Amino acid sequence: MQERGFARTHVITEVFSALTGRLKVKMSPDAAQQTIEEMARHLDFVDLTANELLEGLTKAKSRNVTGGRVHDYAHALAAAKVGADVLLTTDRNDFDQLVPGLKIEQL
Repeated sequence: MQERGFARTHVITEVFSALTGRLKVKMSPDAAQQTIEEMARHLDFVDLTANELLEGLTKAKSRNVTGGRVHDYAHALAAAKVGADVLLTTDRNDFDQLVPGLKIEQL
């Protein structure tokens, strides 16, 4: 059986944004939606509760989390929540040092 990945539901909108507007080769919204549906078949989705986010924010200063980096921090917190060993990303610099012990790998 193939190993499944985890992601926050917020990833769905991030991927849609990237596929339809931020890449050199843009997809149509319909093609992006179909691509995301296929991706989602291989993922289990996990989200953070308000209390989990608030608790995480108490450590934000010590982890150099400010501004928009809070969104990456929430992804890292969700990875830690499910006990992930590795977080896969297209920009490892966004995630360095956010959650101690979480390995960050560049896709």
